Amino acid sequence: MKGPISQVINTRVFRNFIRNRKYIRLILSSIALLTMSYFAFFHKEELTLFPSAQKLNANFYTDKNDNGQSLVISSIHNDSVIGFRFILKKGFVLPYAGINLARPEYQVLDVSEYNRLEVEVSSKNVSDLLIYLVTKDKNVKDTSNRLRDRHSSTNIEITKKRQTLLLKFKEFSTPDWWFTAIGQPKSDFSDPEWNRMNQLSFSTGLNPKLDMKSLLELYKVRFYRDNTIVMLIMVLFEVFIIAGLFIRFYFKSKTDGKKAFSVDVRYKPLETSEKSDTGFNFLDFINENFNNAELDLSLVSKESGVNQRFISETISEKFNCNFKTYVNQIRINEAKRLLKESDFNIGEIAYAVGFSSPGSFNRVFKSMTGKTPSEFQEGSGQ
Repeated sequence: MKGPISQVINTRVFRNFIRNRKYIRLILSSIALLTMSYFAFFHKEELTLFPSAQKLNANFYTDKNDNGQSLVISSIHNDSVIGFRFILKKGFVLPYAGINLARPEYQVLDVSEYNRLEVEVSSKNVSDLLIYLVTKDKNVKDTSNRLRDRHSSTNIEITKKRQTLLLKFKEFSTPDWWFTAIGQPKSDFSDPEWNRMNQLSFSTGLNPKLDMKSLLELYKVRFYRDNTIVMLIMVLFEVFIIAGLFIRFYFKSKTDGKKAFSVDVRYKPLETSEKSDTGFNFLDFINENFNNAELDLSLVSKESGVNQRFISETISEKFNCNFKTYVNQIRINEAKRLLKESDFNIGEIAYAVGFSSPGSFNRVFKSMTGKTPSEFQEGSGQ
């Protein structure tokens, strides 16, 4: 059974792979394990501060605490927007105005498992924005200082249009002015304690526009965990698993294939001592060539020298079936043997016993046995 069968199996090796229950179970198991690992160790529900059903206090401030002259003209705080209009004026070395957000009584929030901050914002006459994440810090000595809570900031350029800012936590750093304000060196501190955040602040940035009516509005503030890298690693890991299983299947198929194609088919469904008038036993020819997918009545007639009508009548009289059914009976009986005794998959067996496709093999097998090849194989203890 070399030659054409080998070529067919080689061209269909991937199809056989994805139909192999053992390998599909392994792939699905690895996907399930990776998915459970992702949700157990990496997934984190987002934390939306605004808009939210939970109360959020908003405080609008200017540089007046630093003897500045900037003014808040008006403010708005409803379910969809937090914003204010203001004018920056000369007075403080770097005039500023901003919005401070905090839960009631400065409730501490744990954002340590997040790595991104999303802010949806719009503005007028504001070219850049200083965003502060404010956290409590156990290393601060002067707890009476109004700036005792640690400020970690990043400066972002913004446009007049409504836009969404996606900020990485690693972009935030504690500015030198904060260490000066509390009178301690940087060496006294390590990383910010992200599990003790109690405020967010959005302030005009390092390029203030003076004596102009300006606007700053917030529409969304949320913390989330970006797991793109983790997911990419998991996908690549799964690809390696699938590739490894496919390579194993491929070489196993080649090894099994060599073993399969050297098998001497032992099955002989019916015995007959009768010969045709020509002295050639056409039944022997059928028994020896049933695994040829091209086997039909005309081929048997040509090779045996017996006319087609005699072949059909003889098979009908002796076996009470037509030529096609007789051949399929032989093929199905040989398939049963291979399903019980060999390690070949169903697709390989289908081609090995003479069917042109696994689909036709499955249909004929079930019509003759009442079971699919898989059901028969499982019932045989495979």
